[in-house]
Amino acid sequence: MSFSRRQLLQGGAGALLASSTARAEEPAEKPTIVLVYLDGGYNAFFSAADGYVARNLYGCGASNVRDVGNGVVVDASTMGTLPGSVLQKMSTVGVAHRASGHDFALQYAWFDQGRSVPLMLADALGGTAPFRCVHFGQAPARGAPHRSVNGVPMTAVPDLGAAISLVSNQSTGPGRSQMARALEASLAYGATRYQHSPNALKKTWDGTHGLVNALKQPLPPGIDWLEIAGAYGIAPSNTSATSFTSHLAGAELMIKAGADVVCITSNGVKLGAESHNWDTHGDGTGDVSREMMRVGLLPSLKVFLERTLAMQGRNVVTLLWGDFARIGGHTPTSSEHANGTSATVFGKHVRQGTTGRFDPGTNAGYRLATGTPGYPGLWAYLTAAARAPRTPWGVNPHSALV
Repeated sequence: MSFSRRQLLQGGAGALLASSTARAEEPAEKPTIVLVYLDGGYNAFFSAADGYVARNLYGCGASNVRDVGNGVVVDASTMGTLPGSVLQKMSTVGVAHRASGHDFALQYAWFDQGRSVPLMLADALGGTAPFRCVHFGQAPARGAPHRSVNGVPMTAVPDLGAAISLVSNQSTGPGRSQMARALEASLAYGATRYQHSPNALKKTWDGTHGLVNALKQPLPPGIDWLEIAGAYGIAPSNTSATSFTSHLAGAELMIKAGADVVCITSNGVKLGAESHNWDTHGDGTGDVSREMMRVGLLPSLKVFLERTLAMQGRNVVTLLWGDFARIGGHTPTSSEHANGTSATVFGKHVRQGTTGRFDPGTNAGYRLATGTPGYPGLWAYLTAAARAPRTPWGVNPHSALV
């Protein structure tokens, strides 16, 4: 069959129009999910303080909680100090995971039937950046192995200097092409050893290939480390990535570099000369937890949330949660483990509201509403808020919050 010149031109125009239409229908915003985990626990007065008021648990009363809208009630001195633009994009999500011990709580929080949740989320978002899923500090779940999901690995970012070299034009080291060639030579030299020990060397092998891929790609546009560092009050020369503030600054760097998922774990906060962790036994008043949040997290978290919610062309969804909520113990000064949590989610397409209310009832227990979903419901909600092209967790049961 032959075609006339007119038919070819018409066909080409049609194909071009179809291509343009397809591009117009593509999501205009690049999604990223940021997972901020408080290792030890996340007291529910940060996210659902109204459940504590009736019994005055953790010192919660009408004068020190804040109703920020649509049923979301938070501790006034901590989460209640976030800017209005952030609070309007905040939801409280109930997670009835039924684990009251740390080991199971960590397992349920980071793994779904043995598969890494951050990597499943990254795979669902379907990005193309060289670093799809990264973590700062210790790997999530206290270093438990996160095996690749559909070829998506988890990459550690131990030092921001390396990340800056890879994704910005402010590197002072060797040129990108030089570094790529050097790494490729190392890979070729070590190929035989890798073939003999693929399991033991997989993280190094995958990570090095990721570095080469990043160095060969064009620099992502609009990344200015000097500006980012200034916003978080970090000296630009300090790239150690050892503090919560530097982890959030690094998270912004990786978001702008196209990462799908960023993981950050807070193991605790130093107050004066004493270090405290989030497993706040003995904090029956909640005063220590509040001070930890005020001093250790909120100053930089405010900056991060304001900046990411205002980003053009990006849809950043941030989850703040921990092992479990806290319940009152047998004495006024005790604080014990609940068997669920009321997580906090921020995002452009998050609708203010709550599915995480609980009723302490006639004792100091922690009971979410009957039928509150477990972790699969939270993951389905995050993919919905991120507007992921697909999700392995089915229908979002928290549909009122998007």
